[in-house]
Amino acid sequence: MPTKKATAAPSSQDTKSNSPLTADFNTTAATPVDPAFAGELLPPGADVDSLKGKRFVITAAQNNTAVNENFLKSLETYCGANNAQLLAIPFVYNPKPGFKKADVAYDPKIQKYLFNKSADITKDLTLCGEVNVSPTVANPLTGFDNYCHGASGIIASPQVALKSLPGLGAGNARFLYTTGAVTERNYSDAKAGKMASEHHTYGALLVEVDKDGNFFVRQLTADPTGAFQDLTDKYTPDGKVLHDQPVEAIELGDIHVEKTDPVQESIAFGKGGIMDTMKPKYLFLQDIMDFTARNHHDIDDPFFRAEEKARGNTVEGGIDLVAAWLKEHQSPDRQDIVVASNHNEFFQRWLTEADARYDVDNARFWHECCAERLRQIEAGNYGFDIFEWAVRQKANLPQATFLQENDSFKICKDEPGGGIECAMHGHEGANGSRGSPAGFRTLGEKCNTAHTHTAGIVGDIYTAGVQGDLDMEYNKGPSSWSHSHVITYPDGARAIITTVDGKWRADDVKHDPMPLPTLADVNGTPAAANGNTPQDQKAEAAAKKRSAPPAPRKIAVP
Repeated sequence: MPTKKATAAPSSQDTKSNSPLTADFNTTAATPVDPAFAGELLPPGADVDSLKGKRFVITAAQNNTAVNENFLKSLETYCGANNAQLLAIPFVYNPKPGFKKADVAYDPKIQKYLFNKSADITKDLTLCGEVNVSPTVANPLTGFDNYCHGASGIIASPQVALKSLPGLGAGNARFLYTTGAVTERNYSDAKAGKMASEHHTYGALLVEVDKDGNFFVRQLTADPTGAFQDLTDKYTPDGKVLHDQPVEAIELGDIHVEKTDPVQESIAFGKGGIMDTMKPKYLFLQDIMDFTARNHHDIDDPFFRAEEKARGNTVEGGIDLVAAWLKEHQSPDRQDIVVASNHNEFFQRWLTEADARYDVDNARFWHECCAERLRQIEAGNYGFDIFEWAVRQKANLPQATFLQENDSFKICKDEPGGGIECAMHGHEGANGSRGSPAGFRTLGEKCNTAHTHTAGIVGDIYTAGVQGDLDMEYNKGPSSWSHSHVITYPDGARAIITTVDGKWRADDVKHDPMPLPTLADVNGTPAAANGNTPQDQKAEAAAKKRSAPPAPRKIAVP
């Protein structure tokens, strides 16, 4: 914009002041200021373009830095195969002393893809190409919570990050994403430069837009050859697209089976859904039980207990649903890993703290489980998992593995970094503290976690959202919860997918609700919930036998 010359400051003779200013200072202060002033009248984002298209691949490019040629070629392979637009947001970083602004240049190989404007991809997603974030900051998303004015946003950075932001009401979370970079490492030798180099990721962000204007985002991360995998397709520098590639693992958001979302069930397990498409080797299940019936937060609330009774909810009924859910969804080609989680552990807490004398609806099941726990202690099995035992009493679950606290379960062990730890739910932090993704970052381990119901990427910590209903009655007010899940590929690369409007990707069809399975469905036995378990049937049969009138005696006739 046009610049304005500064007007001269008033002379010392024109200025009345009691301050003891020296003559030298007054002389300097009266000297006109030159160079010119500069400024912008409008706030950032006031001049916003609109991008046309349905698929975008967005990365970042550093000035005066060579591109990773193989990764760039792989991105071009993807764009050619999927009719996508490649955009590289330029950022400026000066790793060498004496660097001048006039020296800024970009690798000619990336020049045609550079994009440095603010642009709306959809009405709910803004590409912040005008933002220059130093690659050496610890968290590149700090301070941008309100930058996009209620929309989600994309910020250029070589460090991959994802932050969920609250929206008003369930299902209205917003997201801030970073991109990863297509240029090589080029940092100073100072501490900040070394730390930035450690977190530098050859990556990009894939954005898909469906016909209704909903956006779907996935992270793309290069392997050492520059190739990368997206879902079941791998894209290579030599222009090849390799289909039907395996997926190492999927970590669904927290299950909370008593509060399941029928549409999310269909998205995850229905035809054309996540499992049907990707067929992962491992499926990690967090907070599989909500433990609604006797949650310790509400157990002393008489009105809550009245509501649970009116709904027919019992503790055993919740266990029945867990068993039926696992049985219904198990696959012979996949191992299901039930991660030790705080809601699962509520069951053990209930056994320890409850007084069954005043809980008639759950008394028998409480006594049965306590008796089994005591039998195991008497047998010397002190680490016995009563939750696993209770679930396995209900259904045959050969594909399920139950983890306990402090267990370890690493995948992709042969990949750089020593694998990804998947046995942490996320509720337990270091030294007895509460767990958090930011806290886990200090472990120096790659981890997939859950617990917060809030999707995120903080360093090497990827956090899933929730598979269950976004309105669980106890969460009030603005919410950052989302139906988000973590995908892990065989090379250790990861991506977070978020379902929107009944779909998990732009080319998906809207999924119809899937009913929650019962034990009657999976075992061919009457439903176990609310006093109709196989054990109840046996007890009823025995009671009828005891109460039946004696058979008439046969009297021999001489």
